[in-house]
Amino acid sequence: MKLLHALVLALALAVTAPLVAQAQQAEGEPTVVINLTSDDVWTGQMALGFAQNLQEAGANVVIFLNVRAVTLANGAVPQHVEAMTGKTAHQMLTEIVEAGGRVFVCPGCTRQAGLDVADRIDGIEPGGPEFLAIVMAPATRIMSY
Repeated sequence: MKLLHALVLALALAVTAPLVAQAQQAEGEPTVVINLTSDDVWTGQMALGFAQNLQEAGANVVIFLNVRAVTLANGAVPQHVEAMTGKTAHQMLTEIVEAGGRVFVCPGCTRQAGLDVADRIDGIEPGGPEFLAIVMAPATRIMSY
């Protein structure tokens, strides 16, 4: 049964990945994926600030919140105000989405943290086949924090 599920997921990825890659190549712009694993205020704010700078420079930005960073996506988790920007991670993530970026959160990591994926702030999407297709696209660049 697990093999069948794995085959179905592989088939879905094989079908969607080329479509996303073609769309990105047609636009001629690479996508930068920021892979954020930390809930540390300094690390998170650096990653999100970098993402905003990339957006201002015209890049397509996708953020993937996983491991401990899933707390940054959760509306029920209190956020700290970063000294340099005066904003919380929630505010910065909202600004990134409003500027056309996409933010995905790892559902498995969210459950592992004892949180509910449904409690994510507006605009944040659960990761899945669509996110995998973005990561696998030839024009994607990945940066990890």
